[in-house]
Amino acid sequence: MCRRPTAPGNRFADASPTGIVPVAAARAHVVTLILVLTLAAYGAGALMGLAADRGGPRLQRDWPVYLRVQLIATACVLTLFSAWQLTAPHQLIAPILISGVAWFVLAVAALVRKGRSAGQAALEGWAAYPNSAFWVLPMAGALVGPSASMITALSNAAYAAPNALCIHFLRRDAPLPQRRATTWVDQSAVAAVAAGLALHLAGPAPAGSHWVLRVSGPLFAFVGAALFTGSVLHPQNVTTPRSAHDLRRWAGLSGARVLWLLPVAVVTRSTAVAVIAVLSALGAPAFNPAQMAVLYGYRSGVVNTAVRWGWVLLPVGLAVAILIR
Repeated sequence: MCRRPTAPGNRFADASPTGIVPVAAARAHVVTLILVLTLAAYGAGALMGLAADRGGPRLQRDWPVYLRVQLIATACVLTLFSAWQLTAPHQLIAPILISGVAWFVLAVAALVRKGRSAGQAALEGWAAYPNSAFWVLPMAGALVGPSASMITALSNAAYAAPNALCIHFLRRDAPLPQRRATTWVDQSAVAAVAAGLALHLAGPAPAGSHWVLRVSGPLFAFVGAALFTGSVLHPQNVTTPRSAHDLRRWAGLSGARVLWLLPVAVVTRSTAVAVIAVLSALGAPAFNPAQMAVLYGYRSGVVNTAVRWGWVLLPVGLAVAILIR
């Protein structure tokens, strides 16, 4: 039997008796490796957060500083590079459609706020957001590859607009007065989008920059899990009670998230977009609200409910994402 000529430098050539290159097997191995690494990063981050909870009053007092460092790091690494790597306007269609869930959930939260301040309503709406940066990015990248990482990163850039509105209301109505000098830190994602687009206009992103988004997945999983766990266990949140009404409110807002995203997963022809939509609709709770509650001094039973009940649908979403990838 005549074999297909071997391409120079193909390290998978002739790896089977038939000469068929086992690319699928190699890709599955890489996916499994990244998935295990990402889950391990979550576990290590959670342990770090537990250790921080035992760090004493000084660490708890300085916790807002670490939260703001994370805001800047996320903006500089994720938002800036995703905007810089944009090559065509049509690449924004799926990210804008996916991130539109934030506007929808915020609108529902505002309609049913019932005497809450705009800041409180924004925080509770955010509690029903998808966990795009710290769950969807690493998991979609692990399951599908660079294409999913790119779409998720662009979605995070699109989230900068509704997040900026949330942060505006959170700062304006914050129980803890905020210094004007910290505004640029809290809104750094908007500046990062602008900087990324400016770099895009100046010239294309470096050839290897896509690895920044790929490698950042497990890193954000570790950092996000650490700060999330530390924030959940912070006295600001631990001493905030939860009620049955908080559970119903969170469930309704989460239902709005699912209502927006599942149709996207069904109608799209892109596997990457379908996986991202499923992981966003049925995934981990958003990490930011518990941190924002500490940062700005809010006490929200809805946020405390979300960090406990928000994991219920995660196994279903992960299983579906694995099946359709």
